[in-house]
Amino acid sequence: MKKHVIRTIGLGLAFGLTIALTDSAVAQQGKGNKQAAEATEAQEAREKNQQARGNKDNTKADQKENKKEEKQERVQRDRAQAQGKQDRQQADDAGEGNAYGREKGGMSGREFGQNRAAEARLTGEQRKAQLVTAVDEGDSKVKEARDRIAKAKDELEKNRRSGGISDAEVDERRAAIERAENAVRVLEERVNAGRARLQR
Repeated sequence: MKKHVIRTIGLGLAFGLTIALTDSAVAQQGKGNKQAAEATEAQEAREKNQQARGNKDNTKADQKENKKEEKQERVQRDRAQAQGKQDRQQADDAGEGNAYGREKGGMSGREFGQNRAAEARLTGEQRKAQLVTAVDEGDSKVKEARDRIAKAKDELEKNRRSGGISDAEVDERRAAIERAENAVRVLEERVNAGRARLQR
């Protein structure tokens, strides 16, 4: 009885691993959905046969049948792999790909290279122009912010001297002014970094 239970559990695990491994192999391959469907159908048929057998002992005839089924599975897997390799080879032969120069549009290698270099120079110049405008805008924002902070400080001093606001409110406004000054410092550092990039 124990041998029978152990044998049944072992077969169940073997079939489970076979299913898991064939599904992952087909999923990694990315192609051959037809073969995958056939493989899953064959696997389901084997499982039904196994369940129908139920508690029967594993005879030599059953073992032969299992070997035949395993051989058929291997043949199907090999066919699916060969088909995937063939498809990949055809894609490579067709010149498909994402690399620069795969599709040159009828240009020679030299023409394509020179054209590509001109495009790269143009994008570099465009980026430099964008950086110049960003630095100029940053400078103007820093200047405006410093002016507004100076006005806020003067106004706060006037209100404090006249006694129009409480000490707590003065402290709140000073903290807000301090936060604004820190933000302006950060912006100024970024502008200076951009200016340094321009000088290179």
